[in-house]
This record gives sequence, structure tokens and C-alpha cells, in this order.
Amino acid sequence: MQIPLELTKTGIPASETGRLRGVAKRTTILRIALGLALVATLLLAFWVARSQDVRQAPLVPSGTTGMLVLDLSASVYEGALDVTIAKLVDTDERTGLVVFSDSAYELLPPGAPSRELRSLLRFFKARPDATLPPNPWEDFRGGTRISGGMDFARQALLRENVNNGSIVLVSDLEILPDEIARLSEVLAQVREDGYAIRIVPLFPSDEKRALIEQLVGSEAFLSEPEEDGVQAPEARRLTSAAPWLFLLAAGLLVALLTTNERVLPRLETRR
Repeated sequence: MQIPLELTKTGIPASETGRLRGVAKRTTILRIALGLALVATLLLAFWVARSQDVRQAPLVPSGTTGMLVLDLSASVYEGALDVTIAKLVDTDERTGLVVFSDSAYELLPPGAPSRELRSLLRFFKARPDATLPPNPWEDFRGGTRISGGMDFARQALLRENVNNGSIVLVSDLEILPDEIARLSEVLAQVREDGYAIRIVPLFPSDEKRALIEQLVGSEAFLSEPEEDGVQAPEARRLTSAAPWLFLLAAGLLVALLTTNERVLPRLETRR
């Protein structure tokens, strides 16, 4: 027997529709709830994907405008700076540059593309005879005034009206006793302005490192430069191994779709 076309469009006639009203109402509520949950989960997955930092453990904290502060004092071996600068260039982080010794000056403004640092690499890469080429800072190099470099970077961020900024200090931390009080004051000002602080230690003495850790905390320290690169704090955490929040959102989306197919399938009848 062939079913009339009009019945296939309107559904199966029933004589006791009142008994189905509760089920229909519950089904409608479930459809709406699952639909809203699916849309919300899809938006969450999209937001996480957009906000995910694709760089592997960036030196500049994600979402901040960075300032790199390079120690060019006489106690620093320039070859140790090569790995850090190369890391910034390779990950294409956006960061300004301040160099310092007894005094400080700005080479790049905040947020400049880190590829601009590529031209500096030639001064810090050892030649075949293991010597470094002459650099333009020979007459500039002297003592280690970290407070001057940090304050110069802080002023640059304030000048550009940067609200979410960060300062990455690269230094051997060889400071004199009379520098400690001034450095402590500058670091307090940096924190008061809401700027994050990271430090790449260039093989400092245990005494100097412990002293700076008292001022900024051990969590601010990145790993020392090695042949395999400088590691940011994120690289030492399990959370950096995979985009866990995105995977969670994707898993929730699959679970909701499965629930929708299991609980709300079309009613099928046998002939």
C-alpha cells in the first residue's frame, strides 16, 4: 500500500495526541538545551583556537608587549647572547630592545618585530677561529647597572602607553652592592605598573642568582642558554605539551553530538 504524499509531509495520524504532549514538550526542551550547549562549546573551541599561542614556549609572555634588556657589560661573554637572540628571531616574537652597561639606550621600540634583531646576531656568533667579530659596543661596555636597563625599558613601555607589557632581562647578574637598593626600587616600580618580569641568566654565580631571586622570585627565571635553546617557564610544564583546553572543548563537542544522536533520533517504525 502506498502512503499518500500528504501524510509523509505531515507525519503519522494519531488518535491520542494528548498522551504525547508531555513527551513532545520534553523533547523540545532537550533539543533546545543540546543546541545551545553545542553552539556554546563550538564558540569555546573557536575562542581557544584563536587565543592559543602557536609559538613553542615564547620568551616574551603570551599576550604582552615585550622589551628585551641585554646586558653588554664587560663581564658578559657576548657569545652567550647568541642563543637568546636567535630564539626570539626564530619565534618571531614582538619585542623592543634596550642595551645597557653603566648606562642604557634603546635600539628598538616596544612591540617591534623580533626579526629586526637578526642584524645583531653577526656580532655574537663566533667565527671559525672561535673569536667574536668586533662590535660597536666596545667603548660602551663597563659595569653592570641592571637598574638602569630595567628602568629604561619600563619608561619605553610607559611612553607607548602599553598596559600589558613585559621585560625580559638577559644578564650575568654581576651587580655591585650599591646597585641592590636601586634595583629593588626599580623592580617594585615595574611590578606596580603591571609589567611581567623574566630573566635569562647568563651563568651567574650562585650568590648573585640567589640575591636576584630574593627580589623577583625563582619563577621569573628562565633556563640558562644552551645549544638546544632557552626555555621559558611554560616549556617545563605539562600544560605546554598539548593544547589541553582545546582538546577538552573538542571532546565535549563530540560528547554532545553523541548524546544528541543517542537521545533524540528520529522515530523509526517498521512496516
